[in-house]
Amino acid sequence: MSSSAKSHGLLRALRQFLPQATLSVIHERPWHSLTFSGSQICISAILHSGYNAEFVTRITQSLPEHEFELSGQLVADIAVIEMASGENPGRLMVDALLLDD
Repeated sequence: MSSSAKSHGLLRALRQFLPQATLSVIHERPWHSLTFSGSQICISAILHSGYNAEFVTRITQSLPEHEFELSGQLVADIAVIEMASGENPGRLMVDALLLDD
């Protein structure tokens, strides 16, 4: 699976998790360990009006526990690494590690 196909699958899943956010890939790079291979992906999520600080906190807390269903991939780790929720629109930076299944 090409690296862009990997990020597209994650973007599709995140659009279901954050349906009113505008998502874009900041960077995507291959990732390898002795036993696994995959991709590390950083995504920007622009939160449009209607999102408040409480919602952003809930997203930040629930994202790592969310079960994403990606064909041929496993979300090994995903987290909000940066947030600017006091702005309108708000912005989140999401970092994810996808492993090839």
